[in-house]
Amino acid sequence: MVVAEVEAFFSRAIAPTRRVAIGELRLPAHGGGDAAAMLLGGIVAGFGRHLDGDDRLELEQLLGEAETGRRIPQPRLRHRFQSDRVGLQRCTHRLVQDRGGFFHLDLDQHRGTPAQQTLAAVYAARGLPRDDRLAAVTALRRGLHWRGELGPEMLGFLRLGAPARRLGPAAGAADPVGWAVGVLGLSPVDGRPSRDAVRRAFRDGLRSVHPDHGAAVDGAAERIAELDSARRILLG
Repeated sequence: MVVAEVEAFFSRAIAPTRRVAIGELRLPAHGGGDAAAMLLGGIVAGFGRHLDGDDRLELEQLLGEAETGRRIPQPRLRHRFQSDRVGLQRCTHRLVQDRGGFFHLDLDQHRGTPAQQTLAAVYAARGLPRDDRLAAVTALRRGLHWRGELGPEMLGFLRLGAPARRLGPAAGAADPVGWAVGVLGLSPVDGRPSRDAVRRAFRDGLRSVHPDHGAAVDGAAERIAELDSARRILLG
């Protein structure tokens, strides 16, 4: 039985412009977000491991933007998101539940590049209701760090309830700017740091906690989410 499905459309490799569009989505919401999280996180787990380092870092930033539900500036990962599907090739991914109650991924491996596939998952997550969107983005972050097989262990990992809405420690509620400055390792001497300084500190912080640069996999998603929360506080 198909419990979740994502239809995406991609420009072909020979096309002069790189494009991504979303088609029909069957993503249970309002309490059924586990299925959406498993499918979308599974797409990123399957294709995100093939991204190069720069694309992975940009995808981390894109996840922070998608988490807010606001419009995402274009293009991203050198692709433009659009609603028109004319001339694009169709790709469908499914999460299936068998008679024993076990979940399995059915990913289309024959169309689209890793960048197109991961972008499609992010844009699909962005359109979910708030609580399900936050859970899905957490699963996307987890999927980006997964290096094992795309089986039951991974799906269980994606379903775990990570603190997607966590701003920071309790002290951050009283002084969010001070908390954000500390998380990014910036100097509070001159008050609120410049936007360029925030961006540089965020990029440096990502590299220091990212598994691709030698950091531990355990807890990486939470550390990256904390850095992204601090960045968004300071950039407004």
